[in-house]
Amino acid sequence: MAIARVRRCRTLADLAAVSRLQAQIWQSPEMAAPSSLLRAMADSGGIVLLATVAGEPVGFCFGFTGRSRDGHSYHRSHAAGLLPPAQGQGLGRRLKLAQRRAALAIGLTRMVWTFDPVQTRNAHFNLHRLGAIARGYHADYYGARVDAFNGGLPSDRLVAEWFLAGPERRVVEGLRRRPGRGAPAAAVPMDLRGLAARDPGAARGAHLGLRRALRRGLADGLVLVDFDAGSNRYRFAAAPIDGLPPPP
Repeated sequence: MAIARVRRCRTLADLAAVSRLQAQIWQSPEMAAPSSLLRAMADSGGIVLLATVAGEPVGFCFGFTGRSRDGHSYHRSHAAGLLPPAQGQGLGRRLKLAQRRAALAIGLTRMVWTFDPVQTRNAHFNLHRLGAIARGYHADYYGARVDAFNGGLPSDRLVAEWFLAGPERRVVEGLRRRPGRGAPAAAVPMDLRGLAARDPGAARGAHLGLRRALRRGLADGLVLVDFDAGSNRYRFAAAPIDGLPPPP
């Protein structure tokens, strides 16, 4: 079996590999951060990681330190991805755990990133497997994008928060164990990307329906705590929570 490794990027060759992987995975050179920017990030306290299999680059993640309006610092994970042949083998989880260790090593106990609410595989990974939560929603966050994943739909994003240690992590674990009775549900239409190719108007209508359902629950003070891949449904916590810093 080929050996998979995850390492901190410190050389120009590694940083260039991360930039190339972005262009490959998103099938859009415009989406790729240049190696010069990654170099500045890596040299200024950011975290840039490269995953390899048999020595060949197959995945990455990178981010930097952010600060919320109320003064809480966190690791802002900006981008992560794997080439299709490397998916489904646990390497994505290894990347995130390596990123977690690196963030904890510099004293950060919360990691924040955005993800597309219609990308069900990412939703399941972020909320179900990693145990992140989502308390924020941005409509058309990046504006129009031309890449392999957007499919002509608005670039809406949920804001994932992953509490890495301390009492906040225990609060989230308790929240996730709460029964969901009485909380609203929000379902992602099956094969929304395929529908966008066949009937863009219908896909946009379905997308806006999901947007309304998610924003309504979050506006009521609820928290997204899970995503069920079998039913394609997000699960809200049944009640608001205390013990966490405000969302960034």
